[in-house]
Amino acid sequence: MEATDCQGVHGWTSLQKNTFAAILILIFLFQLAAMRQGHDWGGDFAQYLSHARNLANQHDYADTGYIYNPDAAVIGPRAYPPIFPLFLAPLYALFGANYTALRVAILLLFVATVAVSTMLFAKRLSPWSSIGFAALIGLCPIFWDFNQAIISEHLFLLWWMLTFATYQRFRGDPDHASDALGAAILTGLLVYLAVGTRTVGIVLPPAVLLTEAILYRRLTRFAVVSIMAAIVFYAIHKFLLPIGGSGYLDQLSEINLRSLASNLYADSVSFVFLWKNGHSKLLAAAMGLGLGMIGIIGFIRESWPRPQLLAIASVFYFLLIVIWPGANGIRMTWPLLPAFLFWILYALQNLPRTVPQRKLCLAGFVVITLACYAGQYRSLEFGPIDGPESPAAQELFAEVKSSVNPKEVCLFFKPRVLAFYTGRSSIGYPISLNAESLDRTLETGPVDVVFTQSEQLPEVEELLEKNGFQVDWSNAEFQLWRRKATP
Repeated sequence: MEATDCQGVHGWTSLQKNTFAAILILIFLFQLAAMRQGHDWGGDFAQYLSHARNLANQHDYADTGYIYNPDAAVIGPRAYPPIFPLFLAPLYALFGANYTALRVAILLLFVATVAVSTMLFAKRLSPWSSIGFAALIGLCPIFWDFNQAIISEHLFLLWWMLTFATYQRFRGDPDHASDALGAAILTGLLVYLAVGTRTVGIVLPPAVLLTEAILYRRLTRFAVVSIMAAIVFYAIHKFLLPIGGSGYLDQLSEINLRSLASNLYADSVSFVFLWKNGHSKLLAAAMGLGLGMIGIIGFIRESWPRPQLLAIASVFYFLLIVIWPGANGIRMTWPLLPAFLFWILYALQNLPRTVPQRKLCLAGFVVITLACYAGQYRSLEFGPIDGPESPAAQELFAEVKSSVNPKEVCLFFKPRVLAFYTGRSSIGYPISLNAESLDRTLETGPVDVVFTQSEQLPEVEELLEKNGFQVDWSNAEFQLWRRKATP
C-alpha cells in the first residue's frame, strides 16, 4: 500500500466521499427501520433512566429506589457515572420513557461513532477499505442488537474513539507532534468524559502515559497536562454531583483463577460472534479463528515499532475485563470491535504481495462478512421485545403501586426495573442463592414484600416459606409474597 493511498478522508475523491455519506445514511435508515418495540429486562437501562429522571426533576441523583446488595454486586452499582444520564435527562424531560425516541438518540450516537471511527482509520486504510469498514460496523447484527438497548456503551464508544482521533491528530506522528496546551486539555476532557460515562474508561490515563513514554521516551508536558485536566474535570463533577461508593470494589473479592479463565475464554470467543450467520456455528468459529489470527498480525504490524494510543488502550481494556469478575461476553468486548475490524483490514491490505491480491482479499473479506450478516439477520427476531412492557409485568407493576406502601422494601429479580416502574425501593436476589445469603438479603432491606416468577426453582418458595412468607397475589407469571400475620 502506497503512503499516498492513505491520506485521510480529506484526500478522498468526490465519489468516495459521497459513497461514505450514503453509507452513513443507509446505516441510519436501516437501523431505524429495524427498530424493535419495548425493552428487555436488563436493569442497566432502568437505573440510567432513574438517574436521568432525577436530574430532569432536580431530585437527588442517587435516589433511584435501588438498594445495593453486596451478595449481588454484579447486578449493578449503587449509582452510575453521570455523563450518560446527563445525556438522557433532556430527552427524558421531553419524551419520558419513550423507548422509540430514546433509541433514535442512541442511533444518532452510533452513526456518529461509525463516522469518527472511519475517519480515524482512514489515515491507515485506503479509501475503499475505509468505506468497507463503515459498512461492516454500521450493518453488523451485533450492533443492531445493542441499538435496541438504552445503555451507556453507545456514548462511551463515541468518547473512546474521539479520544483516539484527537490524540492521533495532535500526537500520532512524533516527527510532527503538537505540544499545544489546548490539544492536551481537549484530550484530558475526552478522557474524563469516557471515564464519566463508563468506569472502565479508567484505562485511558495510564494508556496515555505509556504511549507518550514509548513515543517520546520521557514524561511529556502533553501527558501531564492531559491527565491533570482529566483529574480537574473529574473533581468538578464530584463537587457538583457528590456520589458515594459505587460498589464496584466489592467485586474484587470474587477474583480467582476460575473467574479469570472464564472471562478470558468468554471475552476471546466473543469476537467470533461477528461472523455468526444463523446457519453454521462451525463456519463462524473457523472464520473467527482465522480472521482473528489475521487481526492479531495486523495489530502487531500496525503497532510496531510505534504503538498508538488505540493499541495500548485496547490491550489495557481487554486485560481489565478479563480480570474483573462478571465482565465477560460480547457486551464487554463491544468497544474493541471497531479496532478489531480495522486491524483485520490493515493486515489484508498490507500482507498480500501484489495490488490485485490485496484488492481480492479485501473484497472477499467484506463480501463474506456481509453475507454472514445477511444470514444472521434472517434468523433474528424483529418483533416486540419480551420485557417489562409485557401485559403480565404491567399488571404486576400496577399491583405494586396500589398495594405496596412506598416505605416498604421489595425483593425482585430485576430490582432496578421494579424501582423505575413503580417508585418502590427494591433489592435483588443474591447471586448464590441459599438460606444464608437469602437471610442476609432479607435483613439488608429489610424486605417486606417478595416477588417470584412461575419458572423460578421450587427451592426459592421453600426458603421463603421458612422465612414466614406466603403468596398474597399472583398472575400468570408473577407472585407477590408477604410475611404471615402474627397471631
